[in-house]
Amino acid sequence: MIVVRPFQYGESDYQVMAEVYSALAPDAPLSAVEWRIRDELHNPQLPLYRFVGELDGKAAGYAEYYQPTWCADPRHLTIQLCVHPAYHRCGLGNALWNQLQHAWQPLQPHHIWLNVREDWHTGLTFAGHRQFYENRRVWSSRLDLASFNPEPFHGAIERVTVQGINIISFARLAETGEHFWQQLYEFERQTTRDLPTSFPITIPTYEQWRKFYQPEHGILWEGSFAALHDGDIVGISTLKTIDNDSDVEVGFTAVRRDYRGRGIALALKLATIACGKATGISGIRTDNDSTNLPMWHINQRLGFQRGPTWIVMHRHEQNEEVT
Repeated sequence: MIVVRPFQYGESDYQVMAEVYSALAPDAPLSAVEWRIRDELHNPQLPLYRFVGELDGKAAGYAEYYQPTWCADPRHLTIQLCVHPAYHRCGLGNALWNQLQHAWQPLQPHHIWLNVREDWHTGLTFAGHRQFYENRRVWSSRLDLASFNPEPFHGAIERVTVQGINIISFARLAETGEHFWQQLYEFERQTTRDLPTSFPITIPTYEQWRKFYQPEHGILWEGSFAALHDGDIVGISTLKTIDNDSDVEVGFTAVRRDYRGRGIALALKLATIACGKATGISGIRTDNDSTNLPMWHINQRLGFQRGPTWIVMHRHEQNEEVT
């Protein structure tokens, strides 16, 4: 018997999410802790609803919809629907989908976004049958720090510093107090709108945004760097931890528009790599959007190896035609 019930925000259901998702993506698993932290970083003022699907008493899938914290338009919702591979073709996915559609109706969304890995053939078929169409692609990549060769980049950081631009870790800058974080917030207000996304972007309130830079939420102050010119932040590249192995992830890399083309992004990434090697980290992972080729070209030069590709899929809701 299939039962779809509300998600219980406790260890047991977070473990269900971890087991189901990791069975689908064994090469990039997510732990229960990582799912809980993602929820803690979600803006509580925005919708987030989640259900668990059970088959004969076994929790074997989950589905959720939410308005991303960085999304400025409530007509956009992102969904995720995952069923353990051992329980595919049992009707559980369809039951979760029907519950999602029913639950989001009061919000009258116009755009539904869904990411499906290109090797999830069942998921792609499922999405295609429900009028989701490819919008663009995002691929994961990894740099193996043990095999990283720094020789081709000799002098790259110095070519930035001779311009009067200093590369300094967040750990050092945080010693200056709240002023640094307020300065960083203003920098991100300027640069986040340049990111490729599925929806109009906004930056959350300062209090909500600060949560992303709390060490308990994974940010590595020692491995995150800012480029400063005349006291202003003109670029950053951050690292955050992954709970389940010795790799770390790139959080956010950006350079102010009027400072691009000066080698700052490369210098910042070299600083994160040097820190990673010095602290015994095995690899750095990142995602690259297919519409952000300049950043992908930098990562390619550094030696990042391309991994699984996510297909960003979009569905127009009928609500859009009513307005």
